[in-house]
Amino acid sequence: MVKGSSRKTRKVNPPKNRPDGLRGKGTLGASQSALKHDALIDLPLDILCEIFKLLSPLDLLQLARTAKLFRNFLMNRAAKSIWTHVLSTVEDLPPCPDDLSEPQYAYLMFTDHCHHTQVDISLAGARKRSFKPWQELPENVTPALAEFVPATTHRLTRAEIEGCYYKHHDSQEVKDQRIRFHVETALALHADYKKIKGAKAKKAWMEEQRKIWTAKEEHANACEGYLDKVQEREEEHEDAIRAKRLEQVREKLRGLGWAEEVDLAPEYLPYQAHGRGSPAKELTDEEWESMKETMVAAMERRRETLFESKARNLLKDRINTWVKPAYTSLLFSHPPNTVIPPLYEVCLTEAFRTPLCTLPLDQDLSADLFKSAIEQLPAFDEQWRNHRIEQILDVIRKSSTYKNTPADEISADTILPLASTVFRCGDCKQKILYPSILVHRCLFIESRQPKPQDFAGSLGMPTPIVPRNIEIPDIPGVKDDVSLILLTRSSVGIWKGLKPIIKFDDAAHHHILSMLDVLGWSPTTTVREMEEKQPYVECLCQCFDKLRTPPQPSTKQAKRSTKGSKTQQALRGPVPPLAEPDSVVPKRRLGARWIKAVRVPLP
Repeated sequence: MVKGSSRKTRKVNPPKNRPDGLRGKGTLGASQSALKHDALIDLPLDILCEIFKLLSPLDLLQLARTAKLFRNFLMNRAAKSIWTHVLSTVEDLPPCPDDLSEPQYAYLMFTDHCHHTQVDISLAGARKRSFKPWQELPENVTPALAEFVPATTHRLTRAEIEGCYYKHHDSQEVKDQRIRFHVETALALHADYKKIKGAKAKKAWMEEQRKIWTAKEEHANACEGYLDKVQEREEEHEDAIRAKRLEQVREKLRGLGWAEEVDLAPEYLPYQAHGRGSPAKELTDEEWESMKETMVAAMERRRETLFESKARNLLKDRINTWVKPAYTSLLFSHPPNTVIPPLYEVCLTEAFRTPLCTLPLDQDLSADLFKSAIEQLPAFDEQWRNHRIEQILDVIRKSSTYKNTPADEISADTILPLASTVFRCGDCKQKILYPSILVHRCLFIESRQPKPQDFAGSLGMPTPIVPRNIEIPDIPGVKDDVSLILLTRSSVGIWKGLKPIIKFDDAAHHHILSMLDVLGWSPTTTVREMEEKQPYVECLCQCFDKLRTPPQPSTKQAKRSTKGSKTQQALRGPVPPLAEPDSVVPKRRLGARWIKAVRVPLP
């Protein structure tokens, strides 16, 4: 209780002998007129003080602003005990510094403004004109006092930036220009310093100021630590509110029948559910109605994703258990370098697709269901390969080299294995041999969401069968059993055929025949025989002239090379003159493995 208060007589009412000047228009506001009839004013002062002590520092500041009566009382030294008590109830708040009153300290710490005379922590809110560079101070202040004057490094003015060479990073020059000192503090310290007589007294005064400054810095650091803790607590509080809000949204969705989707992925919710775009607050009925449609749409997408993931895993298990062993046996039953159908195309055949996709995904399967499919696998493998080989032979028959050759003489056994059978891709310009042509990347379309109709050019892709008892929800992304198989692949290479990008390379064909003739080998030498012997040849054909001709220096390079010192020229020898346009440039020898010689692009 404030000293001198009384339950019977001490009131907050204004004194009756107040001068008329203080009762004028500018003194007694509407709020004070209302207070005359307020029961709060009639309470004893000691009770009012106890009520004031229950408020927070910010609430007490705001109360002082409501009426001049409260302001006169709360801003009086007699109310110091109230402010001291209120400030002491704030967790981790440093004590009030000696150079500030309790209301000033509360104003500094609990509002967005600051008291401009406070050291360090008050600088952010002070007006720019209160600070100036040291050389612009009104008086010639002693430089030794700079360490005791509050300073700021506020952003440079436009004129200062234009006069500085380093504009985009904090060089030392920029940092020096940005330092401004508090004018009033500098002048006050300078005035006190001039009053002191004698070097010893001035030294003692400087030491005392240094202690005061150190204490202020320590207090400022403590205040910054308090503000950091306050921010941390506020963030934790906001996180707790957002977590509660998310749980409220989840409960709403569970009530609508989306419990499985919510529980399997509790964080899979649109941003409206988190409330990140606005201050954290709990969910209201009005908010829920506005976002309900968006939340339900998100759950529908989530249900589709969960089903696809579940179907993918179940199908992978089925394929690994029943298809892969037979597929692996097929692979090892062929000689090396034999191309076989990819696994997903084997699964898409009707024989395998029926047991894989037309039975409930959670049903256990038996070997009897795949017996017929496994027996048909070698026949499908041969049919698949013959289908693509026939396309390759058709390209050969239409070439200028073989256009006059009878069709029955052009077969997979007679022409394709030859080293002289070379193809050229119109997209990548690469030369390709058999059987590499069957898996050339330019002949496939990479698709991440293929449709059944995309396989029209592939063999063994009949119209999808109608599922018998398959449990597939009405999901846009999964409408048939073919799509189910494709779910097991991240991407699918769909065969698009040889035409029009693959051509028979007649020039490369003649190159190989010339090479075989020089080697003394038969024109019917196969690719396998060439790979076993790996001949190393010298490239003398005019097609390799660009590779065999050494690069000639340009005129500028030649001139630059003649500008060396006499010593350098003596060591290196004279610089050879540039070749005349009609002179013959000696060609260097060029050797390569046979396959590299074949794949060199022709002009």
